[in-house]
Amino acid sequence: MIEVTAAIIRQNGKILICQRPADKNCGLLWEFPGGKIEVGESGEQCVIRECYEELGIMLRVECELTDVVYKYPDRTVHIYFYLCEIVSGVPKNKEHNAIAWITPNELRQYKFCPADAKMLKMLLEESDSILFK
Repeated sequence: MIEVTAAIIRQNGKILICQRPADKNCGLLWEFPGGKIEVGESGEQCVIRECYEELGIMLRVECELTDVVYKYPDRTVHIYFYLCEIVSGVPKNKEHNAIAWITPNELRQYKFCPADAKMLKMLLEESDSILFK
């Protein structure tokens, strides 16, 4: 099982999403920024490191929102989703095909990796909550 993290980064009522490179698993699908947990690293440390490496931003993790185990045909991933805020930097597209700030209501307009389905449902149900104020 591959242990990974994903950041739900919100700012001004929007969420940051990233489009996977065409040559990766789930190529050209959208996802939340993050990556694989390294040996000896906590989930919080991972999501902070990955977002710095991939987007050039420093995050503060507010809380873990949920986790998901998803079985793809060739691998199983365990994703930990964290609610985060940017404490420094402006997101720059360093490793993805594209990045975008979208409102929760715009989530349906993007095709996401299948493993993100539970988090997407949660975000759509919570779109009027304090999460996006």
